Amino acid sequence: MKKLLWAILPLAMMASCGKSSERKILVVANGDISVAGQDLKITNPSDGAVEKLIDLKNAAQTSYTVNNAGKTSTVDLPAEDGFYILNLMKDTVFGSQLIDGRDYNTSEDLGLDKQKQMIDSLKLILQGQNISAANKNYMIVPGQLTKITNDLVHARVFGPFHAMDANVDAPTDGKPPVLYKFYSSDELQTRLQTVEESYNSTD
Repeated sequence: MKKLLWAILPLAMMASCGKSSERKILVVANGDISVAGQDLKITNPSDGAVEKLIDLKNAAQTSYTVNNAGKTSTVDLPAEDGFYILNLMKDTVFGSQLIDGRDYNTSEDLGLDKQKQMIDSLKLILQGQNISAANKNYMIVPGQLTKITNDLVHARVFGPFHAMDANVDAPTDGKPPVLYKFYSSDELQTRLQTVEESYNSTD
């Protein structure tokens, strides 16, 4: 029995060493994003949002040294697999899983009940209320790295000021993608103002 156990042990070790790992990080920033090894740099600052997807497949990287328009900081990377967002914008970023396919920042014709629901929802979000991973919504302050999901196969994530594509890449297993949309607080404030004006103008 001992000989059998010693024979199995190397196989078990090889299996654990061969396990694939993957972390995807969507970096959002107010400027051009460049990545070289452990260095992440933001140049050409602007008011708009730029995003870059980093795929750390089977990578042992534990941190990034960030130079954001001349300000240097260190961002530690969790070892756990998953999809993360790193907010290097000046603005807080809000987002959620689009359970009903609704994009808060898209103009659309809404009835009064729907307008009131959207107003109440946006106000709560901007106040940071009812936000949790369990509710599939997120508030990410500048400089923060946040895990969005473990599901790397189906997740499709769109950052602030990034319009959602009509034709989203389909997962290889044939199942539908899981959509996540993120916004700057300015985007949501503008949308809230638009819906409030529409709601208040109705007799």
